[in-house]
Amino acid sequence: MYGFGPFLPDQPAFESNACSDVLNVIPSERGYRPANSFFNVTGALTARAQGAFTCRGKQGTIYNFAGDATKLYKQSSDGLTWGDVSRLAGGAYATATDGWWDFALFGDIVIATNGVDAPQKFQLDVDTNFAALGGSPPTAKFVFVIRDFVVLACHATANDTLTWSALGDAEDWVASATTLSDSQTMYEGGSIMGGVGGEYGTLFQERAISRQSFEGPPTVFRFDKISNSMGCRTERSIAAYENLIFFHSNDGKKMLRGGAEISDIGAEKIDRWLEAEFDGSYSYRVSSAIDPVKKLYMMSFANGSASSGTPNIILAYHWPTGKFAPQSPGDHELIYVGATQETYTIDGLDALSGTIDGLPYPVDSRFYAGEGQLLLAAFNTDHEQGFYTGAYLAATIETGDVQLTPGFKSMLRSLRPMLEGTSITTTVTIKYRNRLQDSHTSASAVAVNANGVCPLRVNARYHRATINTAANDNWTHANGVDDVVFSKMGKR
Repeated sequence: MYGFGPFLPDQPAFESNACSDVLNVIPSERGYRPANSFFNVTGALTARAQGAFTCRGKQGTIYNFAGDATKLYKQSSDGLTWGDVSRLAGGAYATATDGWWDFALFGDIVIATNGVDAPQKFQLDVDTNFAALGGSPPTAKFVFVIRDFVVLACHATANDTLTWSALGDAEDWVASATTLSDSQTMYEGGSIMGGVGGEYGTLFQERAISRQSFEGPPTVFRFDKISNSMGCRTERSIAAYENLIFFHSNDGKKMLRGGAEISDIGAEKIDRWLEAEFDGSYSYRVSSAIDPVKKLYMMSFANGSASSGTPNIILAYHWPTGKFAPQSPGDHELIYVGATQETYTIDGLDALSGTIDGLPYPVDSRFYAGEGQLLLAAFNTDHEQGFYTGAYLAATIETGDVQLTPGFKSMLRSLRPMLEGTSITTTVTIKYRNRLQDSHTSASAVAVNANGVCPLRVNARYHRATINTAANDNWTHANGVDDVVFSKMGKR
């Protein structure tokens, strides 16, 4: 059997034991698994989503928040609509076209920043609208929490500066040796591009990465350089899971482990492919998220064929295996990790659909399993929120070039695609050429017959197979191609 190797578009297509192209699949230890489609669940925001956030209150209630250019929203308790919870004083927000809402939870207070308006707060289980965060905090792009401190980074007046609150008080921002509130300017490394909180902070700049560790008065925080030259190229490419942080640097995809070790996860794999695909003029439309169920780091971006910079590609990285795969699940505004807010009973499914066939997700989906289920979520271009747990997308897996008879042409007569599942509509297209510098010629697509075999007749020196499945097919694993039947032909 010729197994489906990893997607390595930066490697030679000939005998690299890699796939030259894949789409709408998820990498696995052996081959690939299907990727789910998006299905919208909620009503729409009034404009393009420019940030989203999920959290759990102290009383156990799940909350989902979102923001557009002028408003902040909270999802209804049934998870089906969005309510305007913008501030009542100060007028509409003024989020820039290339701006985002950033959110963090400190105790029971959700803090939201957009780099233009004063930081906003919403006390869970208490407030009905956002209001200005007390203590006159600086206006900043990013907010995150390190231990008992709220950090506001990339000030509107100084993009290389961050300020942290008083110990345990999100509304005290007066610099003080007693409360430990203070600021720090990062004189080297350029603009701050984002940060990740936790027991310690990880601060990303354009050309530097630093670890922000609490050490108490008088310095409060110590800043140790993890990198003096490498930084983050794209603001919203940063996503963290446990002790791993993923980001997009000027020289490709990287992973930071344990706040110390940087790995080149895209080098000689997909970095050159990504550089060619990535439309840098719309880098501000990038978003990223962790799919905790499938163990994927996902980065959404617009490629050269996107409409007005609307993201149309999601690059998935499966960190247990170190493999990548692109997906094209449809145009969308952003991706994020969302949580379900409602536990549905059989009777409660009527709120979603009058028929079983009309339900947005299969009946065994985690969406129905109870509130608090973390799932990969998104907003579509109609500003509606939903999850990537729908029917399987139409998938493509294309092998690299193989010379079946070394030194000779071969007549490829048949092969068997090895896909596991209960209902699969599989077709195979053979691409072939006689010189590696030639463009491929494609034979006609052939369906799998009743014996699971694709009958073929393609005479060439180099062959590759493109396997396609249809949308809504029910398959679980794509392993490779087997029973390859061919005959040795001449050298010319």
